[in-house]
Amino acid sequence: MEYSEIEKLISLIGSFSIGAVLGGGIIYFFIKSFIPSYLSEKAKNLATKEDIESLTDKVESVKSGYAQILEEIRSNYQLKFAAVEREKNIKKEVYMEAVEAITRSQNIIPSFSNLNRNEEQISSSMVSDSGKIAKVQIVGSKETVKAVTEYMAAIGSATLDLMLERSGLMLRKNSIHTLENLRDKSQQEIDRYIAIMKNLNLEGNQDPALWKTINGNVDFEQKKYDKFQAEIAELWQIQNKEHLEFIRKCMNKFFEISALLPNAVLSVRNELDLEISSDDYLNIFNDNIEKGKKIFDDFFRRIEQRNVQRVH
Repeated sequence: MEYSEIEKLISLIGSFSIGAVLGGGIIYFFIKSFIPSYLSEKAKNLATKEDIESLTDKVESVKSGYAQILEEIRSNYQLKFAAVEREKNIKKEVYMEAVEAITRSQNIIPSFSNLNRNEEQISSSMVSDSGKIAKVQIVGSKETVKAVTEYMAAIGSATLDLMLERSGLMLRKNSIHTLENLRDKSQQEIDRYIAIMKNLNLEGNQDPALWKTINGNVDFEQKKYDKFQAEIAELWQIQNKEHLEFIRKCMNKFFEISALLPNAVLSVRNELDLEISSDDYLNIFNDNIEKGKKIFDDFFRRIEQRNVQRVH
């Protein structure tokens, strides 16, 4: 009921008796005193309701915005996580190939001691392997790139050094091979003359001039044979001594270069989150290296003892 309607009601009551007028006055006083405060409070309540609705809308808006932000964060995180996983997978692929290539490159060092293989056979895989190892510089961390670069530099330096020293052994080996061929040809000539002498005996041919010529040729070829054999024996004595020293040098270089490997391995494992204690890995690695050194030292010691026994 509006305030104007209440006033009309009081006017209507005034057209009745005095009691009605008095009652109407009381009613009017009541309405005059109470209604405004009621209406005012109602207006406050209405304002409060509108405020609450407005606040609710704002809360919902904030919730919606917050949810959107969370979704964007989640989406970005998933993208970043996927990118990290892709990067790790690429690194794993590169590092697995690089490890195989590095192993082959390192095994070239002791392979130089095998004089039955030429340098092309030994280094045939170096070109393709160097390309696989070079990829580490693209995906590797600073520590990994530094460790791998130092490792490959050591292999390269050792390769040049050993190839130079090996060339002397290969030249002597080829000289021995040439002398052995000449010696064998002399032996073949001796065998041929002996066969002729057997046939002459079977035929009963005792021609002194013929026998003198044949015996002279046999003596000549025998002297050549003995000369070649003496040169071969002398060269083999030098070759065996220097070859054994070269083998020892190759193995020392191999173990020396191996000592650089842990830095690269630990750096790669750290990049790929492959946890292992540095101390544990180094203990395992160093124990294996020491066992390898002991095996080769024992081998060389036995060879040297056997050579000493042959001399005596």
